[in-house]
Amino acid sequence: MRPTQRHSRSPTAKPDPMIVLITLLIANAGTTMAQQLSIGTEAIKTTPPAIVSLLHAGGMTPSDWITILTLAYLGLQIGLLVPKYLERFRDWRERRRAR
Repeated sequence: MRPTQRHSRSPTAKPDPMIVLITLLIANAGTTMAQQLSIGTEAIKTTPPAIVSLLHAGGMTPSDWITILTLAYLGLQIGLLVPKYLERFRDWRERRRAR
C-alpha cells in the first residue's frame, strides 16, 4: 500500500481573496435560490386546496360553480350569436322576396 499524501499549506500562505469572495457569492446564491425554489414549490402545492376552499366559501361546491360558469358562458354565446343569425335570416328572406 502506498501511504497517503497530505497536502499541507505553509503557515504563511493565505487564500486568494478573489477566490474566497467568488466562493462565498456562489454559496450564498445557491442558498437563496434553494429557498426561493422551496417557497415556490410549497405555494404551488397549496394552490389547489386553497381554490377549493375559496369555492366552498360561497356555500357552493366546485361543481356548482362550474355549472354556473358554463351557463353564463352559454348565455353569452347565445346572446352574441342570435343577432348575427337573425340578420342573416332577414337578408336571406329579403333576397328570396326579391326574386
